[in-house]
Amino acid sequence: MFEQLAIFTPQGQVVYQFNCAGKKFAETQINSFLNRLLISPVTNNDTINGKYSILNVGPDTNKPNSRSFCTMFYVAKQPDLYFVITYAEQSLQLNQEAEDTLNLALALWESLDIPYNISENIKSQQDILNDLDDVVGKFDKYLRTKYEESVRYSISNSNSSENLPLNNTKTNQQSGNKNKKQPQKSTAGGRKWGRDGIMEDNSAYDSAALDFSSADKKKGNTLSARQLQQQQEVANVDKDALGNRTANGEFLIKEIDDLLSTQKDTHANNDNKSSNKYTDKAFGFLQRKFLGNKTIDTNDLESVLDKLRQKLVSKNVAPEVADYLTEQVSRDLVGSKTANWTSVENTARESLSRTLTKILTPGVSVDLLHDIQGKLSHKDKDGKKQPYVFSVVGVNGVGKSTNLSKLAFWLLQNKLKVLIVACDTFRSGAVEQLRVHVENLAQLTDESHVRGSKNRRGKSGNDSVELFEAGYGGSDLVTKIAKQAIKYAHDQDFDIVLMDTAGRRHNDPTLMSPLKAFAEQAKPDKIIMVGEALVGTDSVQQAKNFNDAFGKVRNLDFFIISKCDTVGEMLGTMVNMVYATGIPILFVGVGQTYTDLRTLSVSWAVNTLMS
Repeated sequence: MFEQLAIFTPQGQVVYQFNCAGKKFAETQINSFLNRLLISPVTNNDTINGKYSILNVGPDTNKPNSRSFCTMFYVAKQPDLYFVITYAEQSLQLNQEAEDTLNLALALWESLDIPYNISENIKSQQDILNDLDDVVGKFDKYLRTKYEESVRYSISNSNSSENLPLNNTKTNQQSGNKNKKQPQKSTAGGRKWGRDGIMEDNSAYDSAALDFSSADKKKGNTLSARQLQQQQEVANVDKDALGNRTANGEFLIKEIDDLLSTQKDTHANNDNKSSNKYTDKAFGFLQRKFLGNKTIDTNDLESVLDKLRQKLVSKNVAPEVADYLTEQVSRDLVGSKTANWTSVENTARESLSRTLTKILTPGVSVDLLHDIQGKLSHKDKDGKKQPYVFSVVGVNGVGKSTNLSKLAFWLLQNKLKVLIVACDTFRSGAVEQLRVHVENLAQLTDESHVRGSKNRRGKSGNDSVELFEAGYGGSDLVTKIAKQAIKYAHDQDFDIVLMDTAGRRHNDPTLMSPLKAFAEQAKPDKIIMVGEALVGTDSVQQAKNFNDAFGKVRNLDFFIISKCDTVGEMLGTMVNMVYATGIPILFVGVGQTYTDLRTLSVSWAVNTLMS
């Protein structure tokens, strides 16, 4: 294990420090390193992979208790900074750990745009850390999280023993079944929403026969082959894939890996720029004459902005949004001068990146855990807390129930008691779908949980997560269920209420109108809209209609964008929905398991759109 990581200027100002053992930072090590570096500069023979340098520092003769140690360091340019790792002595293992840590630190440092911000502070002759406390704090949080993760991985690898493979049990299906069911003729009619928002039932069937929301008592608690398969699938879920627990116990959903993944492309682009800049010196005069220090006018931008607009539209950005973005670039650049060695096209791309970043960066606090903990800290006269209530809305088929369950899994990792409420009383199978999710989540929080069993309150789930259900019915039943669930959560000391709602077409006033009454009576703390990355340009109207459906005094609080793993670089839906409403994106869905939820990395989204 290495001892310390320090980032400081050539003048000795410490920008960041980290002691991995949690001890007080030893500045004497850094002073000894600088003294040793001045006396004996490193040579090419002292480098690792041509990038990092190694320097052995002997004991200080003036201090009897001092000892020798080894350092691996990197000198960054623009701005000039030293990244230094100290450890006890050279060994293959410690050298590799120091190299991996420096790789991680540099990638995180650049992904958070800290070098650019420090350079701007230096240009304006301000303190180099001016207004950077939050971003350096985020760097520290991410670095510690990833370092702790690597330590756990190393320990698990060193202590792991061979595990016996699980036996694959196959259920032999009986052949020759004499009692084959004859196909039944369909009965005309069915359930639909009336013009007044009330459900009409035109089916010839008894509605009770269609309600499978209550468990079949005849089956008892015997697990079927399907239940055994579900239990095994849940057991294989990697809980650590969602994120990592911080020192104060909070569970951090992964944004870090997305940041790091973009660094590979960024480094590659920077390398290409660097090589292009200094090759073919014979053309240096032409570059100085035609590139850089040029005053930009509308004629210069016309063809460039047209190309950028086409690129945006090709990545699912709505035409009206693409027009707005290019207009902002034009306003930003007309009359300004390009930087040295920078073409008009590159200048326009940089301006567009800044505009996209401004749109996607939340303008309000999205520290959800802090908001939840703040509300839960207040008690009523009976000493009980009011639960924090979420309502999830969206168009049919975007993944509301799935992403609600992902959110529930994250909240459970933060030791919060979650009540999931089945407020989709229209879609057949909606309650049963939520029950499967609750069974899965109960098993993930308690491996001894038996699928299909009831908790001590006689409900599906366990003491940590529970399903509140009341069957199927019209829109009047939805509000009734929501109010009963919130009261039940308060009485039973739940921390969180997650209310699933029916999917609805955003352009159908009959289906959208009940949302206003629902929000007014249920009074959720946060209303989440799930939008899918696949929808493309229609996402503008979807976001507007759902945001307006709650009336003038209430709107959406944030978005979850689902299915981001299916669209590659076509992330335009994110820009469309935020542009249309000003509502921030908090999470993105990147798969179908409970750990496939990530906080939005704005730099990742912008780099992907601009690639």
